[in-house]
Order: sequence, then C-alpha cells, then structure tokens
Amino acid sequence: MIASPPASRRLAPLGLVPALLALTGCGLFGPASYEATDRSIEVDAGEEFELEFPAGVSMGQGWTLVSPRPDRDVVRLVGADKEYGDSGDNDGGDDSTQHFTFRGVEPGIAKMRFLYCVNADCGGDGIGEPPPSGSSLPTATSTPGSDPAYYVFHVTVS
Repeated sequence: MIASPPASRRLAPLGLVPALLALTGCGLFGPASYEATDRSIEVDAGEEFELEFPAGVSMGQGWTLVSPRPDRDVVRLVGADKEYGDSGDNDGGDDSTQHFTFRGVEPGIAKMRFLYCVNADCGGDGIGEPPPSGSSLPTATSTPGSDPAYYVFHVTVS
C-alpha cells in the first residue's frame, strides 16, 4: 500500500495561488493597471502604473494626454503604446487598447487630463488635439461612450 502525503503537503500548492494573485496586483509582474473608471489612483514613489483605455484606432477612437499635464516632479509619463485587437495590426478594431505607463516620482498629488476622441470628431485636428479655445467638451463622469469628452485622473504618490 502506498502512503498518501500528509495533508499539509497536499494543501501547500493551494496556498501559493492566492499569494501569486496578490503579488500580481502589487505590480511584481508588471505595473498596476487602471481603467478609465479609476479616477483616483494611489501609488508609491518609484512605482510604475498603467492606464489602459479601450480604443478603435482606425475608427478615430482614441486617447491623448492633454494640458494640463501632470506635475513632472510627482508623476512622469514613461511610455505609450497601442495593442490592436483580433482584427489585425492595421485595423484597430473595437477591441484595441491604448496603454499609458507612468511612474510615481515624489510624494504629492498630480492631475492628469485625457481627451477621448470618437470618430476623429474632437473639434480639433481630428487626431486627438484639443478643440480650439472657445469650444467646449464635457468632463466625463462615467465610462467612455459615443461622445468625445475629457477624463480627469488624480494620482496620489506617497
């Protein structure tokens, strides 16, 4: 007869799953990721974080970091890229995503403003530039929809 391992050895691997999930959320395997609905973000100095937005790039749907830009002493843009959906690299189908990666620099609070453009109809040059002064777009309070709007994020770095 073959003896079974003690219960503590059989359950040990199960304890690793929650630990790995917790570490993933801490940014151990990459920066913490936030969406358009996450308007208040808290990070530590030196920590990277990512804003991940839905985009249909070939359809003129996309995001641009606009003025006022975040205080560079508090938060800095590290990089930006686009991830195209299943429809191919040049199609930019509905399931495309834009990523903006930032790093918390020093303790403080930074305000970031993004322009969400739909069908290249932002009132500017059609590629994410802000509309001319005198025209106004609303500041969004919900998830991205079918109208252009500004999205404001507050980042606290400790």
